[in-house]
Amino acid sequence: MTEPAVLLRKPVPPQASLHYGGHPDQVVDLWFPPDDRGAPIVVLLHGGFWRQAYDRRHLSGLAAYLSARGAVAASVEYRRVGGAGGWPATFDDVAWAVDAAPSLVGDACRHADRSRVTLLGHSAGGHLALWAAARHRLLTTSRWHRPDPPAVASVVAVAPVADLVLADRLGLSDHAVAALLGGGQRSGGEDSDQVRRTGRIAEADPVGLLPTGIPTTLVHGAADTIVPVALSERFAAAARRAGDQTDLVILDGVDHFEPIDPATAAADAVARAVLGAR
Repeated sequence: MTEPAVLLRKPVPPQASLHYGGHPDQVVDLWFPPDDRGAPIVVLLHGGFWRQAYDRRHLSGLAAYLSARGAVAASVEYRRVGGAGGWPATFDDVAWAVDAAPSLVGDACRHADRSRVTLLGHSAGGHLALWAAARHRLLTTSRWHRPDPPAVASVVAVAPVADLVLADRLGLSDHAVAALLGGGQRSGGEDSDQVRRTGRIAEADPVGLLPTGIPTTLVHGAADTIVPVALSERFAAAARRAGDQTDLVILDGVDHFEPIDPATAAADAVARAVLGAR
């Protein structure tokens, strides 16, 4: 299969990079708008099915695109499966980064509006964005529980792995959910890996943590063959039943990667979801 253009394109260098931890992957890249006075903050979480082979660089074009439209873009790296990540390190990093982002960005760009933070995630990063916005819904015994909602005004999840139970059942990307949660591939019967994953899915699946009380938009291409649009449809339906303000934007004829490629019209739909008419 030919790699999508957005994965082959030369990354756009950030204007600054800051660390939120001591590991080399615990870093946030920043792009600043021409005028930062009152600029909203967009925290980007990249996809790649949580695997080490895919990093934040393929979102650099989208980050630069959003900064040119008036936002401070903060693209988060996190430890991933196959490297130092997986369960629980990937979730540790996302929790730390999202909590730290407003102050990190504020220190680097003091006129940014810390009250206007949007989490923007693509694919596996969409899952992580939805999860990070729901940490106040975790049991108090969870290492990631926070007593109040995160300082996030909205979430935009693009082609997200929004339903881990369904994604695991479908075995998406060679059983990526099992790899993330520390289990082996499904064999069709109950085994120790699957039993162990049951509790972890409950803690990691955004569907089970609804409602969040945070306005959420899901953007998904109807022609996505990597993450089926059914995952977004199921999440949106569950969120609305729970009482959350949730919009679902389905883009006809659009695949998995077009929405994060600034060279496409689909990326404009994402920018509108994040920034409105700005």
